[in-house]
Amino acid sequence: MHNNLVYLTDGRGKIDASVLSDAQWDQLVADNRDSARRRLVKYAWCWDEDRVTHWMRTYSLGSGTRVVAHQPGEVADHPYRALESDEHKAYCDRVERVGVTEGFKARREARARDGLTRSDVLLVGSREVSYEMQHSPFKPGYGARERTRRTLAAQRDAVAWHTDSSIIAERARVAMLRSNQARLPQIENPRYAIRILGGYRKVVTWGCTVREGHRCPRRRSAGCGAVHIRTEPTGITLDDFIRQAPAGLIMPVQPLDRLGFWTTVQEFRIWMDHAAETGRPAGRRGATPLAAGGRGALPWDGGRRPRSGRPATHRLSPR
Repeated sequence: MHNNLVYLTDGRGKIDASVLSDAQWDQLVADNRDSARRRLVKYAWCWDEDRVTHWMRTYSLGSGTRVVAHQPGEVADHPYRALESDEHKAYCDRVERVGVTEGFKARREARARDGLTRSDVLLVGSREVSYEMQHSPFKPGYGARERTRRTLAAQRDAVAWHTDSSIIAERARVAMLRSNQARLPQIENPRYAIRILGGYRKVVTWGCTVREGHRCPRRRSAGCGAVHIRTEPTGITLDDFIRQAPAGLIMPVQPLDRLGFWTTVQEFRIWMDHAAETGRPAGRRGATPLAAGGRGALPWDGGRRPRSGRPATHRLSPR
């Protein structure tokens, strides 16, 4: 279910189309047969955010799914907010609770100074960490990479993406924490450990000699004598992650790359030192690690997302 907040110009004002009764929805569809001419349903996101008017079509699919959609050919495709599921809200509640207990400032749906970037929970300690829970697939043209770039450009130190879906984690194209799937009572239970299964790793170095017993990356049978580096999966709970990330005790490497990861600050320094010593990135596919130094050291711009030219469609689950 997506956020289908609309303005009805017949005097009812701003409503959520997903909470209408079946009879109310059917009447709205009948009244709005030709939305461009009737000018009855105006999209609330466009109006509230940009004072731009878009008249919306309303109809139902054969499965009973309700649809609020832009007119065909509209070029003003844009992001739209998903209504929080109970699980999504519970994750954010938990992160806020753990952060506040640890002594950090925590703000929900915190808007950055650019007016465009929001965080599910913004945690402020010695670093600003934007926590984002992704419980459903990313919308085309508005994925994690662009949203991460915007958040970093808004002078936040790090973006902690989190999902409990292996499919979302694999397709995210950005460094992302993946946890075990948990039911709502478990998420709400502070004693239940939500374990991070992916996206948090340890850094391992070794001297490339015969005695070490490792295969030389340069294919030297007796070893090349250099110090090599790699990463291995390791464990942490979501609560411990939240306790440490805003304090700068764990750091992100390559936040705009799905091959990126989080690691302890000590191992982050080893990773960066290795990159500096070798004169090339310490990682797979030649990706460059995140620049050290926190604010002011982030090389990404915060440009607006390009328009896709495709009309945005908002689907609601049948009641």
